[in-house]
Amino acid sequence: MYDLEISGVGRIKTADRMPEKVAIRLLRDPETLLRQHLDRPVKLDRGSVIVEAELPFAEGPVRVALKQYRPRNRWKAFCGCFRRSPARRAWELARALVDRQIDTARPLLMCEPRSSCRSYLATEWIGASENLHLFGWRLAEDPSDVRLRSAGRCAASLGRLIGRMHARGIAHRDLKAANLLVVDREHETATYLIDVDGVSVGRRVKPRRRAADLARLAAGLEAHRWVSQAVCCRFLRAYVAQFPPGTVAWKPLWRDVAAGRHRIVLDKRRRGQCVL
Repeated sequence: MYDLEISGVGRIKTADRMPEKVAIRLLRDPETLLRQHLDRPVKLDRGSVIVEAELPFAEGPVRVALKQYRPRNRWKAFCGCFRRSPARRAWELARALVDRQIDTARPLLMCEPRSSCRSYLATEWIGASENLHLFGWRLAEDPSDVRLRSAGRCAASLGRLIGRMHARGIAHRDLKAANLLVVDREHETATYLIDVDGVSVGRRVKPRRRAADLARLAAGLEAHRWVSQAVCCRFLRAYVAQFPPGTVAWKPLWRDVAAGRHRIVLDKRRRGQCVL
């Protein structure tokens, strides 16, 4: 790993080898790299900008998702002077996921320029992927047998991913379809956790926390009414199988998740929000 800190300029970390001149140039002016790729946006909001970009590593250019973290107001910008930057925290969390063999976008670069309250994170670009909502809406147009077969494969992959995550002490307070990527091939489906800002890492995830995470994810099924109980059961079987035998009872878990999902859906409807 390459780690460079220049007094008064900032700090940059990369997972792969990068020419030092390139790293220094990025540290001094990461905004230029972002602007060069604004024609390939992934996400734009008050708190962050994500674009598809290319980073010049020693072995050659690598496609990445480049995220700029920006404070939402002046108070957050002031507080940020005394805390880890959001990019550094996300870098550390993503590395913790990789170390625990949780499928996620590998962190490749973290940049904290001292001249700005903004910080930058680049993660590997997962090609041929779509978030779970887009995957579900696309499947809804397929014939029933194709749709249920693909949904079953995705549910099993997702159950393994989230079960492994919880079994290894990792929770996610914002576990929703938009933060999960699906790569669907002819006979294989892979899933990845992205946007690790809501991740917390500990020794154990308590049953209540596990149910809350799953309820947040299940609430998104309101946008995909065609998903059957059989598909949900396949997810739950794969999820439970990631824990030591006998440690997770699926029936109480199913009830807790259903109750949590119901509360989330009612709350969002009461506020006039879309349930996604």
